[in-house]
Amino acid sequence: MTAFWTPDQQALAPYLKAKHYAEKCVQIIAGSLQPGMTVADCEQLMRDWLRAHQVFDPARPPRVRFSGHNRARPFGLNRPGKRRYRQGMTYILRCDAVLNGYAAKASLAGPSEEPALVALQHELEEWRQALPATLAHGHSPQQLAARFPDVQQRHRLAPITGNLPEGNRIAEGALIPGLWQWQFSLSRDGHTVAGNEFLVMDDHGPRWLSQGADALTLDPPTLTQ
Repeated sequence: MTAFWTPDQQALAPYLKAKHYAEKCVQIIAGSLQPGMTVADCEQLMRDWLRAHQVFDPARPPRVRFSGHNRARPFGLNRPGKRRYRQGMTYILRCDAVLNGYAAKASLAGPSEEPALVALQHELEEWRQALPATLAHGHSPQQLAARFPDVQQRHRLAPITGNLPEGNRIAEGALIPGLWQWQFSLSRDGHTVAGNEFLVMDDHGPRWLSQGADALTLDPPTLTQ
């Protein structure tokens, strides 16, 4: 790439802090799941946690899904939000954290040892590792789709000013330099795994911010439950 843009670490720090809150939220609620809890129960716990840390946006409510155990149950228990978590089910938790206008997403699927999810996670990670190399050669994200037809992805340019991203995903050409918010998921046989990350396109090429020190030299924010 032609050298003309390098991200400002101080400008990116709020995005990473918001991402840390979102990831902490889904991790804590996943660790609190108990048989008998409904989708609505989990979503309320996530809202309460986000509100307690002042990162909840009513326009971006948390979402929870339980999968498995599809046998018939008494009338009314399959209404939206009423499905109950049972042993052997898989789940996916999603939430947004918005901190002073900087938004970040998080997704967590589990249980981590579930064979159906392990296979999906492996396939999604293979796509995730391949994407930066594809972009580095000047290709568009869609040009990788033939190898991973089941991976769904959305991406949009994140403003460094702190304003929330607007509009739909950017057109299907090669990505311009900047900070990108990326959503990706893979579903099969009723199970879903997903991820949400920031990707930097700058003078040093495309890379995920989750790569840590190799991506940006930023100390992770220290947060408590």
